[in-house]
Amino acid sequence: MSSKKEQLIKVATDLFSRHGFHPVGVDRILVEAGVARMTLYNHFPGKDDLISAVLDRRYQDIMASLRASVEPTASAKEQLHAIFAWHEAWFATPEFAGCLFERALAEFGTDYPKISTIAIQYKQTMTEWMGDILTSLLPEQAAARTASILMILLDGATIDARAFHNPTIATRAWNAAEVLIDQANARQV
Repeated sequence: MSSKKEQLIKVATDLFSRHGFHPVGVDRILVEAGVARMTLYNHFPGKDDLISAVLDRRYQDIMASLRASVEPTASAKEQLHAIFAWHEAWFATPEFAGCLFERALAEFGTDYPKISTIAIQYKQTMTEWMGDILTSLLPEQAAARTASILMILLDGATIDARAFHNPTIATRAWNAAEVLIDQANARQV
């Protein structure tokens, strides 16, 4: 991939994360990336294509990082805890500015599939992955139900971490998740 394309994605990711998709214009991206307008349009036919590329890259990077964090853990609960711990570490980084997928859905809704599809895919992938992990503890339907609630907890923790600049909200979300998992598991016995 060309270094100019990478530079555009990197700068756009930073700007979109901090300011949102609609407020950031192409001109600002070009100035901060130090590239010509023609370079942008050689790589991305329009701003929506750049947004889609940013979201796709974020999706790939987050999933790879999460999987690397979960991989060394043993039990299902340890794997799920690793997902919440990953979020806490992310919330504590200086570049944390909330979830780009949430922002995309908030700004575009589901009317722009080029943009919303990747945001929805992220949520579905995370929920299904946590559901798969939970199947070692719970029947399939209970695992799927519990996983969807865990995703809601992660979404809420992400919003609160941004609003209150408190990364430890992920630990509180995990504590609630653990109680939920234990209760669901106890109902199966």
